[in-house]
Amino acid sequence: MTELGNRLKEAREEKNFSLEDLQTLTKIQKRYLVGIEEGNYAVMPGKFYVRAFIKQYCEAVDLDPDVIFEEYKNDIPTSHKEELPTQLSRVRTNKKQISSKGSKVLDLLPILLLTVFIIGGLVALWLFLQNRDSAGEPQSTNNSEETEFEQPEESKLKNEEVTSTNEENENEAKEEPAVVEDEVEPEPKETIPTSELLLKEKNGLSAVYELKSSEGFILDVSAIQNGETWVGIMNGKGNTFFSGLMKDGVTEQYDLSKETDIRLNIGRTLDTVIKVNGQILEFPFDPSEKVQQKITILFNPDVQ
Repeated sequence: MTELGNRLKEAREEKNFSLEDLQTLTKIQKRYLVGIEEGNYAVMPGKFYVRAFIKQYCEAVDLDPDVIFEEYKNDIPTSHKEELPTQLSRVRTNKKQISSKGSKVLDLLPILLLTVFIIGGLVALWLFLQNRDSAGEPQSTNNSEETEFEQPEESKLKNEEVTSTNEENENEAKEEPAVVEDEVEPEPKETIPTSELLLKEKNGLSAVYELKSSEGFILDVSAIQNGETWVGIMNGKGNTFFSGLMKDGVTEQYDLSKETDIRLNIGRTLDTVIKVNGQILEFPFDPSEKVQQKITILFNPDVQ
């Protein structure tokens, strides 16, 4: 077992995590975790995965990956040497393909220009012939003159009757009283509890929030559907409200209005949803980068 393996194993045992618990938190197979602790990197699928798995292991047991990589850089293999030749070969192949495509386009350019020139000439010739044929045709003259006819007396009388009928209908419509609908009083809006959650500080894997509320402190912790996470909830005095695995949409709710500070230890933030007084708490760190996060919420019940 290497010095790095001993360091990681001791940190795991301090957290009272078994290899099965660590496998659940990190989603890394147990045989790879054993390989990391024993320094047997040959079981890994590649050198890139060695560094990635070690980083997730460190975050799960509250070790800073950057410090570990720097301290044990001679024991951890790098992945640059094994990936570089493949990347270079792909770049050269792409350059050859691009240059080949460019040369083909240049070869076809004169033919395309000549084709466009010929089509343009044919269109211009056709327009010229059309204009010439139109100019040669004699314009037809319309010798018929429009004659205004006076409407007979009967037609005038009918038009006057229709006009008077329309005016009477319009007057009747104006005189009809408008229907006044009963006024509906708006329903009173529900009062929303006044609460404000502020991020005070964050460092490493830990962050501190301050909850200002005059309505209380209600905490909801859920695991997403088909997800699994490890959750620990305790107060500043060390009293534990919950500690264990949550999965498949399970939700736990706690009324913490009598507490002054609550400490959350989330093992897998990607599968966890936290609500404070019904509002979703945004994790202080990106869950894709910080799998495990520790959050402290300071509750000031008298602040409004």
